[in-house]
Amino acid sequence: MDYLLTEEQKMIVDLTRRIVREKITPEVVSRYDETEEFPWEIIKILADAGLFGVYIPEEYGGMGGGIFELSIVTEELSRACGGIAICYAATALGTYPILLFGNEEQKKKYLPPLAAGTKLAAFALTEPNAGSDAAGIQTTAKKEGNYYILNGTKQWITNGGEAEVYTVIAMTDRAKGARGATAFILEKGMEGFEFGKKEKKMGIRASAT
Repeated sequence: MDYLLTEEQKMIVDLTRRIVREKITPEVVSRYDETEEFPWEIIKILADAGLFGVYIPEEYGGMGGGIFELSIVTEELSRACGGIAICYAATALGTYPILLFGNEEQKKKYLPPLAAGTKLAAFALTEPNAGSDAAGIQTTAKKEGNYYILNGTKQWITNGGEAEVYTVIAMTDRAKGARGATAFILEKGMEGFEFGKKEKKMGIRASAT
């Protein structure tokens, strides 16, 4: 189906395939799966190639593509290792709310390092008792002065503990049901923002959960 791609998209596919062929070999994949080590070495290679910015506008340091460009990179990475592909794609999941709904100050602060791959992102919605039922989340955000205080626990968060930037969903008005939820940007290292143990999984173990 390559004939449906633009020349730039073909270049992205070719670049990703070359990285997969040369750097994400079966031996490398096996090592990450056995050790459950986060694939920072591969992340840096993808970052140096500019692949974290394929869907981010040029004014924020990206290539100016979109979801399709993100998808073709994820597809090519998935041919070699689902865990590495998820590390890559989950950063986009945490980034897109900022890209779509963040104000200009937030975009200028967070998007350039995410486009460069020097920082990773994560999307924190799921909780011990709420996953598919997003309206059932128990994490709350209460405004106190100029700040919001968040209280709650998230679980099964891809890139959790490794990412620097987190889009966290919390309830600000439970009376509104699902529409009472708000997205907040949290940074690793913020006071009270802590991580639990890394989950041991049956597969995709290069990905941190």
